[in-house]
Amino acid sequence: DTAEPDTSEPDEAVNEDAPVADCSVAPNPVTPPFTEATWDGSASYDPNGEPLVIYYWELVEQPEGSAATLPFGSGIQIPGFYADLAGEYVGQLTVTNESGLTDTCQAVLEAIPSQNLWVEMFWQYSGDDMDLHLLAPGGILETDSDCYYGNCVGGGWFPLDWGQQGVTADDPNLDLDDISAIGPENTNIESPQTSGEYTVVVHDYPGSVYEGANEVTINIYLAGSLIWSKTKTISGENSYTDFARINWGTQTVTDL
Repeated sequence: DTAEPDTSEPDEAVNEDAPVADCSVAPNPVTPPFTEATWDGSASYDPNGEPLVIYYWELVEQPEGSAATLPFGSGIQIPGFYADLAGEYVGQLTVTNESGLTDTCQAVLEAIPSQNLWVEMFWQYSGDDMDLHLLAPGGILETDSDCYYGNCVGGGWFPLDWGQQGVTADDPNLDLDDISAIGPENTNIESPQTSGEYTVVVHDYPGSVYEGANEVTINIYLAGSLIWSKTKTISGENSYTDFARINWGTQTVTDL
């Protein structure tokens, strides 16, 4: 038999004078959006002992809709990073030695919600204030049975008390509320009620700079896993658009 010709490309030659980039991120995974992570390149080295003079970091991948940024672009360690959406974030480090030779590495940060019910939203065009609403089973819009910007941000002075009275684990919280950009916003409940259905609604708040049609995406995570995702085009100031119903007891999400 005639051997098949080797069509693979040869391995790239290794420059023995180049530095070696070694990067990591911790803690990993994190719980969005308030767990701080630090990108770390301190394990990088030069095989010939030449000083490393530049450490340059970039965020090269992040979940669609994320507005997270690295707080600084250079340094051996980059603290103060916060993942705003669930998913993967990839940080890339380029190190440069005194001779100007470089090497790169990447570290992957996983952001996994710790709350059992996690609803996140982002939209396409900035200048359009979209508001996320999560209604309790049998809830009515813009009342205490609706978690939204008016009563639910950061717990507020008078946090909503859903489910079992006096128990905070089954109460909702709107962690992020964005007005002028493209989100994200997220609402979560640590231990949802097992009976009834929660309803996800988006309000196109009136008086925005941008008033055209806008694509709005809702992602729903149950027990840390993405269960449902939907994008709808919303047009019309002050409109309310139903997206989904969530049944924690049956672990199901229904389109609306």
